[in-house]
Amino acid sequence: MRKGVSLSHSRARSESSRYHAYGPRWLRRLWLGIMVVVLIAWVLLAWSDWQQTRAREITGLRTLAAAVAKGTQEMMGGTRVSLTLLGRQLDSDHSNLGPDAGKMLRAYLALQPDMAAVGIRMPSGQVLVSGGSRRFLTEFLSGLDDPANARRLGLNAVQRSALVRCLHSPGFCLGPPVRDLFAGNGQDAWMIPVFQPVQGARDRQTLLALLPLRDGRLPSWRGLPMPSWMSIFLLRDDGFLESRFPPPTRATYAVRQDGIAARYVFAHPERPSGVYYGLSTAVGQRRLGAVQRVTGYPLVAGVSIPRSVLWADWWDSFEAPTAGALALLLLSTFGYGYLRRLGREREGERQRAEQTLWEAKERAEVTLHSIGDAVITTDTQGRVTDMNVVAEALLGYARSEVLGTALEDVFHIVQEGTHTPVANPVRRVLEEGKVVGLANHTVLITKDGEERAIEDSAAPIRDRRGALLGVVLVFHDVTEKRRLTAELAHQATHDALTGLPNRTLFLDRLAHDRAQATRHERQLAVGILDLDGFKLVNDRFGHAAGDALLQEMAQRLQTKMRSGDTLARMGGDEFGLLLTDITQIDEVEHACARMLEALRTPFHLPGGEEVPLSASIGLTSYPLDDSSPADLLRHADLALYAAKAAGRDCFRWFDWPMDKRQEEAMEVRKMLENALDRGHLLLHYQPVVEIDNGPIGVEALLRLDHPERGLLSPAAFASALDAPRLARRIGCFVLASAFAQAQTWHRQGLPLRVSVNIGAHHLLDQRFLADLQAALDAHPDLPPSSVEIEITETAPLLDFAVAQDTLAACNRLGVRIALDDFGTGNASLTYLQKLPAQTIKIDQSFVRDIINDPKDYAIVTGVVASARLLGLEVIAEGVETTEHAVLLSHLRCHCLQGYAIARPMAPEAIPDWIY
Repeated sequence: MRKGVSLSHSRARSESSRYHAYGPRWLRRLWLGIMVVVLIAWVLLAWSDWQQTRAREITGLRTLAAAVAKGTQEMMGGTRVSLTLLGRQLDSDHSNLGPDAGKMLRAYLALQPDMAAVGIRMPSGQVLVSGGSRRFLTEFLSGLDDPANARRLGLNAVQRSALVRCLHSPGFCLGPPVRDLFAGNGQDAWMIPVFQPVQGARDRQTLLALLPLRDGRLPSWRGLPMPSWMSIFLLRDDGFLESRFPPPTRATYAVRQDGIAARYVFAHPERPSGVYYGLSTAVGQRRLGAVQRVTGYPLVAGVSIPRSVLWADWWDSFEAPTAGALALLLLSTFGYGYLRRLGREREGERQRAEQTLWEAKERAEVTLHSIGDAVITTDTQGRVTDMNVVAEALLGYARSEVLGTALEDVFHIVQEGTHTPVANPVRRVLEEGKVVGLANHTVLITKDGEERAIEDSAAPIRDRRGALLGVVLVFHDVTEKRRLTAELAHQATHDALTGLPNRTLFLDRLAHDRAQATRHERQLAVGILDLDGFKLVNDRFGHAAGDALLQEMAQRLQTKMRSGDTLARMGGDEFGLLLTDITQIDEVEHACARMLEALRTPFHLPGGEEVPLSASIGLTSYPLDDSSPADLLRHADLALYAAKAAGRDCFRWFDWPMDKRQEEAMEVRKMLENALDRGHLLLHYQPVVEIDNGPIGVEALLRLDHPERGLLSPAAFASALDAPRLARRIGCFVLASAFAQAQTWHRQGLPLRVSVNIGAHHLLDQRFLADLQAALDAHPDLPPSSVEIEITETAPLLDFAVAQDTLAACNRLGVRIALDDFGTGNASLTYLQKLPAQTIKIDQSFVRDIINDPKDYAIVTGVVASARLLGLEVIAEGVETTEHAVLLSHLRCHCLQGYAIARPMAPEAIPDWIY
């Protein structure tokens, strides 16, 4: 078989290599030649178009630079002439600067609106200025010769040197730009100073005009086309930037420039014009530009565009040729691919036509010997014609042994469990002419007598005309599959830890046994067994020890059960009991007594520890309790609670008052939940007084304002206060309401300590500390030390470690802890020592009878003494008479609460009672 497969793969690879190698060389070379020609043509055309675009842009830049230079020359010439005429007029009419000279300056500015200011400086130092920047111009003319004044005007040394030269120049001079530091409104006012000396009859005077740069532009540039991406500038021969539009972003007018334009001007002082390309330091861009010297002035005008604009212009003109080149490349590629694929397809068809017959035979043989199922083929007589290696392994026969043998002689199949012979599927196909499958749970008997579970099907083999040629039988071993299926079914209905039936199977058996009890007129006992104190085992020894204990417990109970009874694990440490065929109730009670006695023997954990344990059982009996399966289970659960309440380690039967009490409890919970939802809960407050100091605090007591029954005390709904669904909601309501009221009293000057009662479920809820912190944060004017959390002494026993950590966290927040109803639970002095409490409240059941009952008197005396030794505050509850108060005072219990002091009252009544 491996040889046949290898040969098939070898031929397939040979055919594939011929396909890939096929294709005339001339076709490939032609395609590559076309590609190369198109690429070379595109490169040459791109280079030519680039040169044309660059030349076109340079021509435009040169033209615009010449226009800028010409306009600048004319503007400077006009400015020079106007200043000269102004100087002569001033010299001919006035020997000293007076009011008439000022009028002449203002008249000059009226005729020259582009000027920001104009002034004259006499040899004597006298200065006369006019215009919007006259303050700056006055300071400028007066202090230019003084380096200190020049620095105050914001002039650097190089800038001042150039300006001083212009001030003393014998002719017209254009200075580097200066900034008017006195311009208002935060303007960045740059201006070009223009100096014009005027030789008078007796002395030499200097006229100075300030030409403002508006967005970096000279007035003569107004009519020039200036798109946003183009820059126009005017550069002095010494490197100072006179003007630029747009204004420079990375340079300034007050320093010599070192960008590409300045370097070009410095490198070619003899050229009247030129073109440059490089980095412009004024804006931090690579730019192409043209410069033109301004005839008669030491200035160079320039225009530049960014490199991106040059590339964009080139791409606009070359986009169409590029698209054409790409189209040619794609067309040639698709054409080459099409011709090559067409040739390969034709060659492949010829190759496949030659190999079709051989491949069909090879494929059938390889498939037969490669599949994972067992395959047997027969002729129309039911004789074996072929079989694969998988069939050989399952049957236990070699292929050579069975060829030509009747299938029934080697293929023995029977029904699982009964071993009844099963009809051969091949014979059915030969008779019916259609596909036939085996019946479920069929077992194959091998040559060695081994039994294997199989699944199979048989199908007819026909020729082209539909005539029957034989039968193919396909089957496979499902022994492991059936084993896993049975195992999964067991896992779905049994507990993985104890191997007992789980809740699902228990409910199924309960329904079945209930129906059987009705049919046979027998009784069925339904029970729930729950371990007493199993949580403490898990908490102390860990869950692994708890699991080991549950396994041993299940084994003990099974030894006490009858064969027809059911013991199931319902979850955790709760187990279900079904006792069938009961004729007398005593049978059930004796069985329960045996089970409880078996569990009283101490358990030995893997670590060697000995753990005493007990259980409680709740029972109900059908048909005495003629309820549905679900209600039978619920009634047994109610009886279990009764057994727990009776002291545990016992069993109790369900009676109908239990169901009534359960319904009443549900009604109370519903009433309390509705009161929460509708805002019918409120708080009354009972004062706590200290004998010597008066009121020290109040206890917040819950009341329910029932729409029909009026104001109800906690006795009417106490059973639902610590229900898991309601405990946190009630606790949050009490915290928020009591803290809000206490904060109001504090603001009114009544610093009372408020005590709030918190249920066990809310205290042990991991969100309790967050709820407490949120309530404190919502009432910032209430000191945490004025808050006291009251818990019953039995609440921490549900989870002592968690309760201890939670109460310690409350103390860290500054909140006090009080143990309420002390003496009614199982607390000890060690218990008090470990809990971070600051107050003990003696339960009123002890305080009420201390006058007449010596035992209660002794208990209260001991509690007060012990609390004082532990440094705890003691509050006596239930003080109903003056005699109680006097006696408690003698016992040194000074904090009292009860009807003799005050009854619980509405919050608005507290201030009046105190005052």
